[in-house]
Amino acid sequence: MNERGVTPAVAEVQLNRNNKIRLSGTALMDHKGKYVTTINTEETVLLKILQKNVKTSVSMTLPIPGESKQGPFFLNRLSFNAERLKTRIKTSYRQGKFRFDIQIGMTALLTERLFPYDVERQGKELEGLIAAEVQKRVESLLRKIQKHRIDPIGLGLYARAYEYEQYKKVEDDWGGALAKADIHASVSVSIGAMGSVR
Repeated sequence: MNERGVTPAVAEVQLNRNNKIRLSGTALMDHKGKYVTTINTEETVLLKILQKNVKTSVSMTLPIPGESKQGPFFLNRLSFNAERLKTRIKTSYRQGKFRFDIQIGMTALLTERLFPYDVERQGKELEGLIAAEVQKRVESLLRKIQKHRIDPIGLGLYARAYEYEQYKKVEDDWGGALAKADIHASVSVSIGAMGSVR
C-alpha cells in the first residue's frame, strides 16, 4: 500500500458446491486499496508471468486459430506446461510518455492436443501459433490494466529505476501516466516436449 510504483492485487477465493475453497481469480485495487476490477484465473497466470513471480511451471490451455472445431474430440484446444519462463522489461521515456518493451520467453511441454497435427514436421509453425495466442492474451491484460489506471505488474518500479527524473514528475498520478504509456509485448515459444500422443 505504501509503494507508489505498484498497486495491490489479492487472490479471490470462493466456496464451491462441496464447500471447498477454490481460487476464482485476482482482485486488482488502486493505490488507495479500493477494489477496481477482477481478472480470471487465466489472466492471473499471465499477471504472475509479467510480475516475474513464477517459480515452477504453469499450465495453460489455448485455442489454436485455424484448427478444426468439428466432431466430439477434434477441438481447437491445446494444453501445455510453460517452463523456463523468462520475462524481460525494458523501460524508456520518449515523446512525453513512458515506453515498456516486455519480452516473454518460454518452453512449452505439450500435455494435450485435441486436433490432428504433425508436431515433428510443423513444430516451428505451432510454436508461432502458441506465441501469437499468448501474446494476444498478454496484450489484452495490459490494455485492461491501462484502462483501469492501475499497476499490479509494478512497471512503476522499472520507471523509477530507469527513468527516475520523469517518474518523479508523475509519481502522484502513476496510474494516469501508465494509462498513456506505450506498452509492447512480444512472446517467443519453443516446444520442449510433444506429450505422449504424436
